[in-house]
Amino acid sequence: MKLYIDGLFYKGSGIGRYYESLTKEFAKRGIKIYTCIPKKLRDNFEKDFREVAGDIEPIFVDYERFSLNSIFKQSKILKQLEDKVDLFFYPHINLPLFVPRKTIVTVHDLIPFTQYWDRDEFKRKVFKIFLRRALACSVKIVVISQTVANELKTLDKRIENKAVVIYEFIDDRFVNSKLVIKRLLDQPYVLFVGNRKRHKNIGLLIKAFNKIKDQIPHYLVIAGAKYNEVDEVDKLKKELNIEWRIIEFIRPDDETLTNLYSYADLFIFPSLFEGFGLPPLEAVNLNCPVILSDIPILREIFGNTGLYFNPNDENDLAKTILKVLSNNDLRTELLRQQKERVKLFDKEAIVNRYLRLFEEIIKER
Repeated sequence: MKLYIDGLFYKGSGIGRYYESLTKEFAKRGIKIYTCIPKKLRDNFEKDFREVAGDIEPIFVDYERFSLNSIFKQSKILKQLEDKVDLFFYPHINLPLFVPRKTIVTVHDLIPFTQYWDRDEFKRKVFKIFLRRALACSVKIVVISQTVANELKTLDKRIENKAVVIYEFIDDRFVNSKLVIKRLLDQPYVLFVGNRKRHKNIGLLIKAFNKIKDQIPHYLVIAGAKYNEVDEVDKLKKELNIEWRIIEFIRPDDETLTNLYSYADLFIFPSLFEGFGLPPLEAVNLNCPVILSDIPILREIFGNTGLYFNPNDENDLAKTILKVLSNNDLRTELLRQQKERVKLFDKEAIVNRYLRLFEEIIKER
């Protein structure tokens, strides 16, 4: 099998990690892969993919995602590849001007359609245009959860036969990792991992933590990307005068995240909206129990093993944190059940689901 995987989102937040993980797994299984990568990321790419380099033919290009050049120049490359590859796979919805006949796209979430969109109105409109075009031009649409699939069908019922739900899997970097003997933090702590966007609901977490900080010895650790010099976290911790109890890691690397997950007493995920949500699964896999906001996608992922709180109620979150931290037996049982649940997101099964989908499409066409 020969596959084109678009790599313009390589090193770009969640989609970038999704691209990297899938590309490596496909290459390990002997699939010949062609992929376009921005030239500025060449050194990173050659380092990250050196173990599977023999099965990947990178095309280093002088354009990046969202640029006008990507729309036109990529079309020329795709036309040259159309007779060489069996399928064109996009780990996103940003299709170029020319779309090959055998194209699959991926929908991760529909946040631009929600109140949680925190970018300008022009970008919201651009997303909607790209989405509708991707739905129309693709032969199949990979959706990373049933929750997103249901949301997508309310927008366009015609995609009923195109949508295929395939979950994300935990990257090897967070599976069976060797623990760093020395922990990064000596203090006991509870942990949040994720970017600092509005839908992540970090403000509620800080307010809840502030209510119980005098009843526990723990610090609150916030690890993830920050987009503004001064954001909600900065303002709130100063307003509540709890700067000394909050520890921040801005854009932490995987080694740091592994350490933080491994030694946290509790992982808290207060999101108001998600397409999937890998951090709670990563935490559980590294032996940290999680509590979760009560939203459909997290119910889908964790089912009855989740301990949920109202994401609009800081008092409910505060009580839930205290409930877990004050009861070691509860923490142990919660983690045991959640580790069983994580097995549903087995990497081999998920990658094989992609391969079956690819084979089905190739046979049909």
